[in-house]
Amino acid sequence: MKTQIQKELIDQYVQMGFSVELIHMAWEVINTESEMMDTLISLSNQNQQMQQTSNKQDEEIQLTQALLDSYKTNQQTGSQQFEIISPEQRKRVDGIPCGLKNVGNTCYFNGLLQTYFFDSQFVKTIINFQIEQGKQSKSIQLVQNLQNLFINMIGSDKKYVDPSDVVKSICDEFGNVLPIGDQKDVGEFNHYFLSRIGEALTQTKQESNKVEDIYIESSPSILKQKSSIIHDEDIVSKLFMCKVFHQFQFEQGGNQQIRESTELFNYIPLDLKDGNLYDSFDNFVVNNIDDFKNDLNETVQAVKYNWIHQPPQKLSFQIQRVIYCKDKNDLIKQNDEFIFDEEIYLDRFLMENSQKYLETRIQNKEFKSKQKQIKLSQQQLTKFNEQHDLQDVLTNAIKFLEMQNQQNIDHAANFGQSDQQPVIDQLQQYNQKVQRKKQLLQNQYDDLEKKIQASYNDLKKHKYLLQSILIHDGQANSGHYYTYIKDFRLETWFKFNDIHVCVETKEKVFQDAFGMKTGVNAYLLIYTRIDIVKQELESPMRKYRISSEQGYLNDKYGSFLNYIQREQLAKENQLFQNEIEDYKFSRIIEKLIESYQIRFQFINEQYRIISNSVQQEVYKPLITLNFPMFIKSKMVVLGKDCYDNILKWAILDSALRDVNQDKQGFFGGYISEKFQNQIMNRFKAQFNEFKRPTEFLSLEEQNELHRLSQEYIQYVAMASLASILLDLILKRNFSNVLSVLHHFSKIAKQLDMHNYFYKMASNFQKLIPIIIICKMIPIQADVNLQELELLQAYLTFQHFQDDNQNFWETQISIMMNAVHENHYEPQVQVIITKLENNVQDPNLIGLLEMINDDVGIQQAALSVNYDVHYWNPNMKQDILFDKLISGWKDLKTQFNPFIKIQKALKQSIHLLMKQELENLIC
Repeated sequence: MKTQIQKELIDQYVQMGFSVELIHMAWEVINTESEMMDTLISLSNQNQQMQQTSNKQDEEIQLTQALLDSYKTNQQTGSQQFEIISPEQRKRVDGIPCGLKNVGNTCYFNGLLQTYFFDSQFVKTIINFQIEQGKQSKSIQLVQNLQNLFINMIGSDKKYVDPSDVVKSICDEFGNVLPIGDQKDVGEFNHYFLSRIGEALTQTKQESNKVEDIYIESSPSILKQKSSIIHDEDIVSKLFMCKVFHQFQFEQGGNQQIRESTELFNYIPLDLKDGNLYDSFDNFVVNNIDDFKNDLNETVQAVKYNWIHQPPQKLSFQIQRVIYCKDKNDLIKQNDEFIFDEEIYLDRFLMENSQKYLETRIQNKEFKSKQKQIKLSQQQLTKFNEQHDLQDVLTNAIKFLEMQNQQNIDHAANFGQSDQQPVIDQLQQYNQKVQRKKQLLQNQYDDLEKKIQASYNDLKKHKYLLQSILIHDGQANSGHYYTYIKDFRLETWFKFNDIHVCVETKEKVFQDAFGMKTGVNAYLLIYTRIDIVKQELESPMRKYRISSEQGYLNDKYGSFLNYIQREQLAKENQLFQNEIEDYKFSRIIEKLIESYQIRFQFINEQYRIISNSVQQEVYKPLITLNFPMFIKSKMVVLGKDCYDNILKWAILDSALRDVNQDKQGFFGGYISEKFQNQIMNRFKAQFNEFKRPTEFLSLEEQNELHRLSQEYIQYVAMASLASILLDLILKRNFSNVLSVLHHFSKIAKQLDMHNYFYKMASNFQKLIPIIIICKMIPIQADVNLQELELLQAYLTFQHFQDDNQNFWETQISIMMNAVHENHYEPQVQVIITKLENNVQDPNLIGLLEMINDDVGIQQAALSVNYDVHYWNPNMKQDILFDKLISGWKDLKTQFNPFIKIQKALKQSIHLLMKQELENLIC
């Protein structure tokens, strides 16, 4: 069974543009992780072929395919060549810094640029840079381009900006643009960049474009290329460089020779084999050379000291992970774990403390030697036989021996019953001894480390805090760089992965940095002097706000910008916002056209189906399936062709609400004139006059549309109440029927006489009393006095006046007397008397006025799917319409004798007497 894919791997492929569904699908079919990318591309290609048969591709599929095309063109580890194509997806999240586009294997340079951007003094210098009249050079052009880049990084609403102009401006000493795509050494390229920046910032009237070149002896690059010198007076050197004082001591002809020089380092090289920063820094400062040949060709011992001349603002380190392998005749990357702290002290490595440090170093030499022996012993336990942890070996051996019994006969590793308990006991004792030995060795190592660190307690004046870690993921000749940078004021680590920037946990930062995952480890470390950090904490340095949010540019970086630069940002952000809106509008309109087509076709087809199904019905309600269907039904019934345009606009409004993210339509919300014009222009191009609405609704049409929407809401409410009424009648629950009918009639009598529910209530005004009374006439029937009393109260209201009211009231009395004569129930006579005298009993009236709570709940449940604006074009069942149609059919079947009585009364000019009533009932 395949293990579940790790979240980190999912996040990695999601950043490359693949959907989560596609990633899980690919994971299910691969045999090894190395096949993952090919499988993803293959599945995506199949997905694209399927999509090509459709009218349009979904936005996410388009994005994925665009990223895949980029991947196929630039197949590299890390895959950060991809550019997000949707403007909405390119909008920066408020509170998150701006990313940088990878313009051709520039992931490492992007990381450095982000690190420099976090140096406020450098950013201020670049932002305030002004060209002296008459001066122009490639170095000045570089600073100008960097200025524009920093302005955008400060205030752009875009998720990332393009550093192409900066990259193209970085030249060698002859003015040739550096081949950044082929550059493998971060330090080498970075030195060129800083030298050109320094050159531009320090140019005087006696302009000189030439830059000295030497081989950097103490910091060799992978490609052994030349780097430009950065001079002491450069502002760049003051911000980012570390001046190293070299002392080279050796014997020559019996005399002690000392050679001294100084050199600027952008980074201090750290040897990976030392395992941690302090030890490696120590070996950089003090270098013993056993077989040095002097000028007399004598082989002597020599010592080279590399003391830090003075505490720099930034202290940068490069961990030397790449070495040349003679056997393979190639460069290889070492992935050993390398440890460093978040805060370090520089004092011990300063030239001013050299004597004291060397004395302390000699004292600690024995401690260091013991630590190495302890490390060796630990490795013998954790990498027993150069392979496995000895404790794991013993644990597995114990588990294997314990399995050899009758209880695990189905397990493949069970080889039969065997009494190995003495051996198991012995192995468990060994296991415990190994555990104790590990703990003992670690305690010994920690004690020695405490003594070593304690020896430097009086050398803790110059404190530095870790601010930036450049991570390399890959091998020596290929891979991907990304950067972790800490915002000290926010106490937050940000991950800068080209165009992708996010907040990261401290735990994840150091997991990557220490090399806990093969191939992923720290390459460059940048520490900031504590006084610089304190300046960062004094006031908000970078808020990372976007222009639509409060506090935009209301921080230290924002204060660097002049009026023109702010106007430049405002203009570019507005253009970007217009691009977002235009793209959003175009995407909405594409979906709107599809939704409109579906809804337009649905209305016509479904109306035809429903109409045909009830063609034989004489007495039928309007179709209430949705609001446009209601308009069409009303239009056909009333013969109002003027409703045609209103109908199309109702469909268009619901289609827009369906696809619009904020669910706003044309009515009741705000739709800009620009957006509406774009919609209508597309509709003109897409549809003929039969299918599309007119460009605008007239004021008269708008008023009629509003009136129709209110009528629809009322109609749905009445239809739901009518369906409940029909259901109660069919259940013969006439006490509740009278209460609901009373409520229903009060509303219905306010409607137009031609209204379906007016006719229904008027019809029930006579039918319900006939049913209630006449069902009690037969001798074998039961008399329900409660129903008769409630009916008498209901009849006193006379909701709908008859042309011959006296005729109807007399007929009611005849029917009541028929009940009285057949059942000899004295109370019936009382009710008849109240009826003839039109007596209103307050208690009975109260029962009529009170509607059961269940009725309200049922009414709400029936009405819930009948929203004016939001309706499903796939829902074909009109519950209310069906209930009214089927309810009448069932009513006719179940109460046919009483309906005959009602018809007979309509057709006769004479009253129906007891015998006639009994004949019709039977």
